[in-house]
Amino acid sequence: MLLFVYGDDSFRAQEKVSQLKYAFREKHDPSGLNTVVFPSVDGKLIAGDVIQAVTTMPFLSKHRMVIIRDLIDSVKKDDLPLWETGLSRTPDSTIVILWESKAVDAIEKKSLFKTLKEQAQVHTYPFPALAGSSLTTWIADRCKSKGSSIESGALRALIERVGADLWQMSHEIDKLVAFANGSTITETMVTQLVQANFEGKIFDLVDALSRKDVRATVRMLEEERFAGSDDYYLMSMFTRQIRLLLGARSVLDSNPRADKNTIATELDVHPFVASKLVTQAKNFSLQQLLDAHAQLFEFDRAMKNGVISVDLAVDLIATRLIV
Repeated sequence: MLLFVYGDDSFRAQEKVSQLKYAFREKHDPSGLNTVVFPSVDGKLIAGDVIQAVTTMPFLSKHRMVIIRDLIDSVKKDDLPLWETGLSRTPDSTIVILWESKAVDAIEKKSLFKTLKEQAQVHTYPFPALAGSSLTTWIADRCKSKGSSIESGALRALIERVGADLWQMSHEIDKLVAFANGSTITETMVTQLVQANFEGKIFDLVDALSRKDVRATVRMLEEERFAGSDDYYLMSMFTRQIRLLLGARSVLDSNPRADKNTIATELDVHPFVASKLVTQAKNFSLQQLLDAHAQLFEFDRAMKNGVISVDLAVDLIATRLIV
């Protein structure tokens, strides 16, 4: 049996693998002697070793489990026939989990995925990054599974502060559920207990930029650096936000009556995020955002060529948006 667990939502993918592994250990392998994980400590995926583990009969059990990480994305073209043949001979006694961390569509385009998917006993578990209503539903369900409920305002505030990072989101939900102690999680609780990451603060920074508030902009950047945020991360968030604003501005220019739901659909973001994008995009002209996007490209090239440092690039792009 082949199980594909894949997608760039690493939290849900790992959770699924853990569930499968736990269920297998409970039913078939309490000793752990029939569970093998690749790559091993040396970090290498050697075809002979993996295929031998897959085709080996279980020890004092009816089944064995072999977990293989990031094979499909990393396998070389010359090695494809070996992997295809070897994994196609997986016996009924072996459960193989192919655990991939790249995006769903990227994995599904791979030759090895397509070939193995045609086998008789195959199950797929794709985990794309959550956005929009799927993210909202996941948070509400997560709170419920922990014994609490969450108000709509609290849910919105939580997404604004944390974004779609389910690793942090899960941690914050655990903290809120413990604090609520069986009661409903309120917006006040979120405001008091959840510290916004830079992804959540980026809207405040853009607000300051649109107001040409130099002091507030400098203060927020200094606070993030003092808190340990890497300038490459800050640059990536600037890039993402400018691209989102550019997308929102383009939609608004072509359809002035477009609302947050239209923006959410077009840009594949949560309606709460889309609402802020609509407001902020109106503070910049399309040309301003196009110029900023072009500058980002130039700064990225200059950084890669060692012409400027990443911290200077962050400061310069902020300056260009203010001026």
